[in-house]
Amino acid sequence: MARYRHILSMTALALLTGATIAQGGQIVSKLTHPDHAMLPENAGPTDCFGHEFTPAVIETVTEKIPLKPARLAVDLETGETTVIRKATFKTMTMQRIVTPRSEQWFPAVCPHKYTENFVQSLQRALKARGFYSGALSGWMDEETKIAVKLYQRKLDLDSPIVAKATAEEFGLVSHSDFDGIKH
Repeated sequence: MARYRHILSMTALALLTGATIAQGGQIVSKLTHPDHAMLPENAGPTDCFGHEFTPAVIETVTEKIPLKPARLAVDLETGETTVIRKATFKTMTMQRIVTPRSEQWFPAVCPHKYTENFVQSLQRALKARGFYSGALSGWMDEETKIAVKLYQRKLDLDSPIVAKATAEEFGLVSHSDFDGIKH
């Protein structure tokens, strides 16, 4: 049973490591492996990194641009204003970047470390800090991912991927597990 659960846990982890489709400025989280072509310069040969990508949010704005002002005549006796010629406008549609694109790489716990015991310990640590209220299942389920995401906001990460700093803070991995990363 434990072996079956471990296989299912690794299958769930495979889903975690895949990219999410970004729409409307949503953040995409992806766990990259050491052979990924776009790893940051400080990556060692056995390091894994989380990759956060937030696409730009662009709005389309339609504006009327004045071409010719209105021509008015004022009756000097009555003081009334009469429009002789209406103003003319050109309608322009433009796109503006509301929020620029952002990208962030961070050292992360590699997929092979996401064992049932690791995830249970992660859940226990999150529960002790008030971020997780579920069962200590050992599964990297949606509730666990949300708890990780909420906890890591203090690191300016909006990611369900367990960052090196979080794992070290929880005592789940030691600093020596990340010795290949140059600081």
